[in-house]
Amino acid sequence: MLWISWLIAVFVLIILELSTASMFFFTCFALGAFAAGVLSFTGAPNIWQYVFFACISILSLFIIRPLFRKAMKKADTIKTNVDSLIGKNAVVTKKIVPLEDGFVKVDGEIWLAYGDEVFGEGDIVKVESVSGTKLKVKK
Repeated sequence: MLWISWLIAVFVLIILELSTASMFFFTCFALGAFAAGVLSFTGAPNIWQYVFFACISILSLFIIRPLFRKAMKKADTIKTNVDSLIGKNAVVTKKIVPLEDGFVKVDGEIWLAYGDEVFGEGDIVKVESVSGTKLKVKK
């Protein structure tokens, strides 16, 4: 009848996971409890069920959790505000000379820009980085 306890543990751990921002921490233990519950159906001694629970939980903490965190991190990266300009093409509206700022138009907006080369009006450049209110551009 220990399998009922494992089943209850799985549900409690999943509820804890859903109610906290733990990034798959409790899910790893729920996997261990589920595996131990399956093992209890074979008639394995209780001590082996506990050992199996601990091993599966620890393995999933070190293997599965980092994979989930990496996948979640990729999904969360959305560039906003001025960071969204990096990598976009811009049109030079006022000549850019090293050590002298010019202007570029990106997404319909005029921005102060600088670069390491000379760029004439009408040149297409790429936004390399943002520094304050200035865009660094390159060919």
